[in-house]
Amino acid sequence: MKLRDYKHVHCIGIGGIGLSAIGRYCHAHGAKVSGSDISLSRITEDLEKEGITIYKGHHANNLPPEIDLVIYTIAATENNPELKEARARGVMCMTYPEALGLLTKEYTTIAICGTHGKTTTTAMVASMMKACGKNPTVIVGSLLSNGGLNATGDSVASPGHQKDGLGTNFIQGDSEYLIVEACEYKRSFLNLHPTHIIVTNIDADHLDYYKDLADIQSAFQSFADKLPSSGSLITHANVDLVTIAKKINGDVISEDEIHLSVLGGHNKRNAQLALALASTLGLSESKAREGLLAFKGTWRRLEYKGIWHDIAMYDDYGHHPTEIKATLQALREKYPHGKYTLYVVFQPHLFSRTQALLDDFANSFIDADKICIMPIYAAREVDDGSISSHDLVEKTHNAISMETFDEIQKYVLGRPHYKCVLLTLGAGDVFTFHDSLDEVRTS
Repeated sequence: MKLRDYKHVHCIGIGGIGLSAIGRYCHAHGAKVSGSDISLSRITEDLEKEGITIYKGHHANNLPPEIDLVIYTIAATENNPELKEARARGVMCMTYPEALGLLTKEYTTIAICGTHGKTTTTAMVASMMKACGKNPTVIVGSLLSNGGLNATGDSVASPGHQKDGLGTNFIQGDSEYLIVEACEYKRSFLNLHPTHIIVTNIDADHLDYYKDLADIQSAFQSFADKLPSSGSLITHANVDLVTIAKKINGDVISEDEIHLSVLGGHNKRNAQLALALASTLGLSESKAREGLLAFKGTWRRLEYKGIWHDIAMYDDYGHHPTEIKATLQALREKYPHGKYTLYVVFQPHLFSRTQALLDDFANSFIDADKICIMPIYAAREVDDGSISSHDLVEKTHNAISMETFDEIQKYVLGRPHYKCVLLTLGAGDVFTFHDSLDEVRTS
């Protein structure tokens, strides 16, 4: 049975960036969709505007009388009341990765994976494919920024998002192609059925699940092994993966020959892979380059937020030392050392990640002038007292501890604002700092 054949779908954890996209896919194919989440957000608000029923909190009576499929986040436990109710009724239940895997069987699937950069690369490839006359269906792990592709495939933000320029995480295409972001956490991507795979990089991360880097590499190898012999693996020369499919080195295209509207050498490396894919698919190189130049970025990926008290404000999802270094280097391309003061407000994500990579984190802020480090965002973990943000502050040059957004505002405003840049950084809720500010100009 195809995913589009289910007509009454309920999503547990629908506020998640992946599950909300699957909900949108089912809704676009005529299903009556509902969903629940612990807290409401801009994503759940948008889903309601699109005609999807949203419940706050998880309760058995959230499950509609008529239901033929429940899709749930991998963060949900077997004690979730909605999941228990669905199982008691004998309703088909599948995780988000399983649902995405079912969807990938219906298309020529291009899967974008990697420890860093997969969201940006997924959206970048979508923009490129659209420019080449292919209208792919797309599931991306963020919201596309203004100038990206909205749900109808147009190069504008979706209605209702003109103020902040953010669109959707799902595009309904009309071609054979599906472009998906493939997540390595808990080996989720092994549920997918790819025709082509792009691997941006492989680094030590998710060490709350993986034993070490070798364990992570084995997961990526298992994913690459899922390619058919007619498929292709596109990556950089330094990524050590062996596959029966055709392996394509994206580095043969020089970074110097790539022109983008987004900052950073890391994004040029992502674009190298996109152009290698275009060549593999026989697409027009000139049109592919036009699509890459048209790409304006995604939500929380070095996203420009506006001017606050003459300070240029940015936000980024980076939560790993490698990502932090790349983001700060990219900002310094536009705001050079010596000419601009760069403040970073960093919220570490997960106790396990902070502890495992403590020294790497401490050395990743070399391009920042002052680092305000907030308490660790626990997410799915429990604080056992073995690590705190103060441990990172002690190891990091020019770092200070900050507990609240109000403290940060007072600290920054107590210093000269001329040629000053502030970046919020982390995978938790640090991005809401910008919502607490007054007098933010977007021009």
